[in-house]
Amino acid sequence: MKCTNCQNEQSSGKFCGVCGTPFSEEEIAQSPPPTTALATVEQNTSNADSMNNVRYYWNDFLRFLKQPLEAFRADESAFARGMITLLLYMTAFTLSIYFISNSLYKFFNTSMMMEEFAFWEAPTAIPFFEFSYRIFFFSLVGVVISLVSIFIVSKIMKLTLCPKTLVAQYGALMTPFLFVNVITILFALSGTVTATFLLLGASMFYGLLVAPILFIYHHGMRSQPQRVFYGSIGTSVIILFLSYFMGRWMLIEKLSELGERFNQIL
Repeated sequence: MKCTNCQNEQSSGKFCGVCGTPFSEEEIAQSPPPTTALATVEQNTSNADSMNNVRYYWNDFLRFLKQPLEAFRADESAFARGMITLLLYMTAFTLSIYFISNSLYKFFNTSMMMEEFAFWEAPTAIPFFEFSYRIFFFSLVGVVISLVSIFIVSKIMKLTLCPKTLVAQYGALMTPFLFVNVITILFALSGTVTATFLLLGASMFYGLLVAPILFIYHHGMRSQPQRVFYGSIGTSVIILFLSYFMGRWMLIEKLSELGERFNQIL
């Protein structure tokens, strides 16, 4: 807007900022809304906050990777970062299984089956979503079993741990195993079967079984040292017990599904 008295130009307002002459209603209506600049500032602020959150997570990731026991200093304010680490762990695990399975599928498909059944046009790759969501669910069950086992034993031992703190510390403690899973993706992409399954097996064993035992042992030594031995052993027993029944249930469901498909073929 341009003042008719002093020729001052400004973007908004009802009066001239220099001489105070009021603007006409037409000039005010034609001026751009003042919220545009505010919206731009809010968007820039939001982007800056997002970058800061990523930077904070990366710094914590490096700190827990170098010194895993620093995870026990995390409090409930780090709950979101712990959840992100667990989700990334499961995602990297899923991608590793998919990539190595896809490599094996392509190998056997091209080297064996296509030679005997040249007329059969097989899919060039395993369907990503249909295959991956099952693996992700499998890894999710493993993480949930570990968290539930830690929670049960911590309540029995009367440890002062709220659920958010438990998730934050366990998620931080899983940082080295997340790193292992990320490295495993590279081996899976290259088709290195032995290294892929060896690293995934180690990641599952230490991350989902040994880490919960260390978790209970660390907190038990600080508040309940007389119960820490049986608490640690009990954690492993509960994890193995729940894993057995969940694995048995999933196996029965899979066998039932295969039986239904076989009956449809017949």
